[in-house]
Amino acid sequence: MKRLFKVFIMFVLILSFFSFSSSATEAATKKIAHVNIKSGTLNVRSGAGTKYKKVGSLKKDAGVYVYSKTKSGWSEVRYNKKKAYVMTKYLKFADSYLRDKSKVYTYRSSDGEKYKELYTGESYDGWDGWVSNEGIYIMREDTKGLYEGVFDGGYSAQIKYPVKVGKSWVASDNEDKARILSVNKTVKTPAGTFKNVVEVRYKYSDGYFYIAYFAKNVGLIKSVSKNKKYYELVSLKKR
Repeated sequence: MKRLFKVFIMFVLILSFFSFSSSATEAATKKIAHVNIKSGTLNVRSGAGTKYKKVGSLKKDAGVYVYSKTKSGWSEVRYNKKKAYVMTKYLKFADSYLRDKSKVYTYRSSDGEKYKELYTGESYDGWDGWVSNEGIYIMREDTKGLYEGVFDGGYSAQIKYPVKVGKSWVASDNEDKARILSVNKTVKTPAGTFKNVVEVRYKYSDGYFYIAYFAKNVGLIKSVSKNKKYYELVSLKKR
C-alpha cells in the first residue's frame, strides 16, 4: 500500500511538471531518417529540386527529421533550423524502438514479480513520461538514438542510431559500454514472438553485463543478465 501511495504522489508531481508544454503533436508529424550514401556528402537545397540553391551538405549516417516527401523525390528536412530539402533516395528511414504510448506493458522478472508500465499522457521537451510499480521515468527518441532516464538523475542511451551490427557507444555516466550484436533476432516472450529484434549488450567495468532485446514499435521486450536473471514482456494491451 505504501508503494502504491508513493507511486501516486510521484505520478501527480510528474503531471504538474509536464504541464508546461508538449511536443507530442510535432513528434507525430515527422519521421527519422539517416543519410545513406557510400561516400562524399549529400547536398541540402533551399527547394525541392537541383535548380534550387545549395545551402549545405550532410555526411554519411547523419540523422534528419523528415516532415514531408514530394512526388518528385525530395524530402523536406530542417537544416540550421530552416526548411530545406534533400533527395529522398539517399535517405534510409529508421525503424522506431520507442514504446507504444497507446499500450499498457506488463513485464515479469525471474523472481516472479510483475511490473505494469504505461504512458502518463504527458510529454515535455521531447521526453515522454512513463509510470511503473517503482515510480516515474522518462523516455525519448531522436535522430541519434533511444534514451531512458529519471528526473532527479541522468539518462542512458539504450540504442544509438542508425542501427548497425557492431555499433558501440558509452551508454551512461557510469561509463557502461553498449554494443549492437544483432538486428535480426527472433525472440519469443509470453506476449508473443517478435522478429527482426535488435540485440544490445551493456557491459560494465567490473565485468557485469546484460543483454536487452528491442522490437520495432514496441521497445524493450526482454533482458537477460550475466547471472541469467531475466525481465520479459508478458502482456501488451490497449489502454
